[in-house]
Amino acid sequence: MNFAAIMALFNYGLVLIYGVLLSIDISGGWSSKKDKQLTAAIIAFLLMVQIVVCLTSGTTAAENLYPLITHIPLVCALFLFMKRPIWISIVSVFTAYLCCQIPNWIGIFVLYISDSPALSEICYAVTVFISYALLHIFLVKPAYEAMNYSRWTLFFLGSLPVLYYVFDYASTVYTQILYSGNIAVNEFVPTITILFYVVFISMYHRELKKRYSAELENSVLTMELKQSDAELTVLQKSLEDTATYRHDMRHHFMILAEYIKNNETEKALDYINSAQKGIDLLSPKQYCKNNSTNLILSYYGSLAQKSGIRFDTKVNIPEVLTLSDTELCTLLSNGIENAINAASRCEKENRWVEIDFSTHKSNMLISIKNSYTGEVEIEDGLPVSDRPFHGLGVKSISSIAARHNGMYSFDAKDGQFTMRVILSL
Repeated sequence: MNFAAIMALFNYGLVLIYGVLLSIDISGGWSSKKDKQLTAAIIAFLLMVQIVVCLTSGTTAAENLYPLITHIPLVCALFLFMKRPIWISIVSVFTAYLCCQIPNWIGIFVLYISDSPALSEICYAVTVFISYALLHIFLVKPAYEAMNYSRWTLFFLGSLPVLYYVFDYASTVYTQILYSGNIAVNEFVPTITILFYVVFISMYHRELKKRYSAELENSVLTMELKQSDAELTVLQKSLEDTATYRHDMRHHFMILAEYIKNNETEKALDYINSAQKGIDLLSPKQYCKNNSTNLILSYYGSLAQKSGIRFDTKVNIPEVLTLSDTELCTLLSNGIENAINAASRCEKENRWVEIDFSTHKSNMLISIKNSYTGEVEIEDGLPVSDRPFHGLGVKSISSIAARHNGMYSFDAKDGQFTMRVILSL
């Protein structure tokens, strides 16, 4: 037996180990000691079966019986002993089989250009190790997560390996039709690849939309929580001020009583006017007739005051808007919060936020301007940030504008950032 034959025999066992490890890896890996012991037992059992079949019936028979003596037992082992879901077990084995074509092609290519069977087998063996390392890094985790994402993704991702498996055995193992020059057979794999690509693009687009919708919903829920927090903060402050003022009322009455006893009417009236101004301060500032807008502006107005930010507003809207409170909160809270955060990083004398909120005919116009320092990067009309979890608010604003056939713009120039939103109501 020459060196090439010895290497071919070695690679026959090596690719079996490669396929088993990759199948188990894709289906969930082996983290526990029990899984490692099962993996070793599966490899030993399948190798023993292969050796017995090769010695008794020859390598050709072993290749023809490979699905029965290797692939089906491996699927059963994953399902029964390693407790992997049956469909994930099947797709994992077929995916590993598909990946076995990488070292196979490298070996064929080296044989073609070198005409050396020994060199071809050596390159085959080296490629097996390199392929497994790369697939373990780049394929295993994404494939496992994708298969567990939904039944649809599992079906879709498993369709290509299954089709290739059936085609490969039907056209190269059990028949030689692939090498007969039949055009229909030769074009089968490219056609399946194209169809897979088309479906993949469609599916990827759908999943991307679902993910974006989930992010938007999360952003809206966050804004709802912020609005509730704003309402509670304003209400709590009002209650605290009211309690304090009620505690001081008896002192006010005592002073007024003394003024009246002494016939000091003018002093009593002045004191009443002064007390009235204190009572007026207990209520949140009324920016407009719309209650939700008042709460949002009162909340962020107090935040701006604490940060030493000049907070100017010009609001002219009706008491009732056709825009939902959730969408209104999302637009105003995101825009104003970003403006306050940017302005708070400026020098104290250059901290300001200006809000212009009005309706005209069937349109609603929101303009939020603020000072900023540093550089603002804008891509595709939207400001971007490299900080984690930032940018969802801006996407929510653009999404609401699109939903209401509106327009939006973001502009940063000469230390002034401007957000404009126009919605059709």
